[in-house]
Amino acid sequence: MSRYDSLEILFKELQHLSYVVIGYKVVDNVLRLTKLDSFKELARDVEDVQNPGKYSLIPGSFYRHGPDSPKRYLYPPEHLLFTVSPEWKVELPITPKDYIAFFGIKPCDLASIKVLDRILLNVDDYYTTLRKRLVVIVENCTQPGNTCFCATMGTGPRAMNGFDIAFTRLGNKLVIEAGSEFGLKLLNLLELEPVDDTTYRDFESTIRRATDKAKAGFELENLPELLELNIESKVYKEITERCLGCTNCNMVCPTCFCFDVLDIPELNGSAKRVRVWDGCLNFVYAQVAGGHFRPDLWARYRHFILHKFTYWIKQFGTYGCVGCGRCITWCPTGIDIRESIRKVLRGSVV
Repeated sequence: MSRYDSLEILFKELQHLSYVVIGYKVVDNVLRLTKLDSFKELARDVEDVQNPGKYSLIPGSFYRHGPDSPKRYLYPPEHLLFTVSPEWKVELPITPKDYIAFFGIKPCDLASIKVLDRILLNVDDYYTTLRKRLVVIVENCTQPGNTCFCATMGTGPRAMNGFDIAFTRLGNKLVIEAGSEFGLKLLNLLELEPVDDTTYRDFESTIRRATDKAKAGFELENLPELLELNIESKVYKEITERCLGCTNCNMVCPTCFCFDVLDIPELNGSAKRVRVWDGCLNFVYAQVAGGHFRPDLWARYRHFILHKFTYWIKQFGTYGCVGCGRCITWCPTGIDIRESIRKVLRGSVV
C-alpha cells in the first residue's frame, strides 16, 4: 500500500464518520486551509517558497503552510455574538454542529492549538465546542522553510503529543503513529508493518536535519528577561521605519486572539453584534476614551514582540509564538521577527 493510499483511506474514513475535513488546497496559487470535498483536492506535488515578504508555489514534493491556520476555524475572523430584532428581541447564534478534522497540518499549527487552549478553552463557548470534538492529523515537517524557526520554540519539526495521528513522509515510505485512542482506531484500518531499524534511523536523521535548519539564531534561555531589560532599546524605532502598521503579522499569526466588537445596524431595523479579529499593530487598538496609550508605531511593534516572548509567559505559562514564520513571510516590507529579536539582544542595528 502506497503512502497516498494510506492517507486516502484515513481521509475517507473521517468523511464517513461525518467529519468536515480541512486541509491545504492550492487556491489562486496559494496554499489555503479549507474544507476538502475529496482527497484529490489535497495539495500535492507543490512546494511553497517562503522568504521575508515573499511567497510563491513551485513544483515540489513538500510544503509547509499558507497564511491560514487552525485559528481561522476554531476562532473565526468574524463571529456573530447575537442579533437584535426590530422588536428588540435578542437572538443567540446556533451552537456549531460541525465535527472538524484537520488533515496534514504541521507541528507548529498543532502547537498553536495548544497555545490557544490556554486562553480560550472553557472560556470561549464557540472555541470550546469545536475543540472538544476536534481530530488532528499532523504531518511532521521534514523540510522547514526559510522563515521557519519551530525548533527554537520547541514546537517542531516533529509533533510529540496532542495529535490523533502523526505521519512522516520518507521518500516512498510513510512512518505513521497514533497519539490517541481514536487515532489508533483509524490506524487499524491500514495494512501497517512495524518500522524496521533502517527506516527508523532514516526517520531520526531526517528529523535531526530538519531541527538543525529550523533555528532562529537566538536561544530561549532567559529570553523573556533579556527582552524586558532591553525594553528601552532604540532598535524598535529603527526597525519600524519599514513598518506599515498594516497588522498583517497579527492577522496571520496562529495564536493572536485579540478582538474588537462591532454593532452593525440593518435597514430593516434589526442589528447584530459581531466579534472581529483585531491586532496590537492597529492604531485604534490602544485608543481609549481618555486618549491613546500606544500612539507610536514603534511602541506597538515592541508590544507585539514583548507580548509573544515575555508577557505570555507571565500570563499563560507559555510563549505566544510557535515559530511558524508567517509574520515574516506575509509582512509586506519583509520585517523578520527573528532578526528583530537578535538585534534587540545585541543592542544595536547592524
